[in-house]
Amino acid sequence: MTMEQLGQVVGVSKSYIWELENKTAERTSANVIIALAKALDVTPADLMGGAPPEALGDEANPEDVAFFRNYMGMTTDDRETYRQMLELFRKQKEK
Repeated sequence: MTMEQLGQVVGVSKSYIWELENKTAERTSANVIIALAKALDVTPADLMGGAPPEALGDEANPEDVAFFRNYMGMTTDDRETYRQMLELFRKQKEK
């Protein structure tokens, strides 16, 4: 998604998205943070530099954190299916 597209979804200008991305914006509202998080499929804490879940450690990048949160939001059955798929992928890769 481009900055212009994201701005349109959130209801702010492309230049404001640039300021937020480059940390030059003086401040923003909770509504903008919530709209950005929804548009980017992350949590507001992800956008604000919240600590990753302890299990991921301090070195986790935002994609790891989002992946983990999505995984934890799955049903127990879906998580088991996902684990099985990953195990099959790992075994296939070892060949």
